[in-house]
Amino acid sequence: MGAGQSPEPPADEPCADHVFQRHAALLHAVAFSVLGDDGEADKVVRETRARWLAEADGPAPRSPVGLLRIATVLALTRLRAAHSAGESHVGPWLPGSLRNEPELMVAESISAALSTVIDALGRDERVVFLLRRAFGLAYANIAAVTGLPEAEVRRIDAEAEARVRCAVRPPERRQVCD
Repeated sequence: MGAGQSPEPPADEPCADHVFQRHAALLHAVAFSVLGDDGEADKVVRETRARWLAEADGPAPRSPVGLLRIATVLALTRLRAAHSAGESHVGPWLPGSLRNEPELMVAESISAALSTVIDALGRDERVVFLLRRAFGLAYANIAAVTGLPEAEVRRIDAEAEARVRCAVRPPERRQVCD
């Protein structure tokens, strides 16, 4: 080992880039769920990789939860910047490759409905709701990603679920009397 080189990781510990590559699709899915734009999600994944590899030189082993945390924070930062600029969301809610398919009328309707529901959630509710409901993460992992206590994550999830259940109400039925 030459001067300035870091020691090789133990054989049972995967290198930082290998850990990143194994989780890149999940990172993209999380970023896309937060931002709603494939291109913006790609930018988040690239920036996550750069930060992950820059921090990989530290002595402590790196957890995939930390990787997810970096991507989530970066996506939320982009979302906040878009909201500050007056945008309702960063981009289309469907990937560009799907937007021109003729069979997508139903998918577009579902996407629009989901967009409305997700937009009704606050920032923390959106993150917790998507990580829990869309990606199936445990409360402990969501707490690690968001930096919130697990009890707070559970509370936020319950509030988000209640809001989602009430956000789209069926139209009131009127009885017609003779």
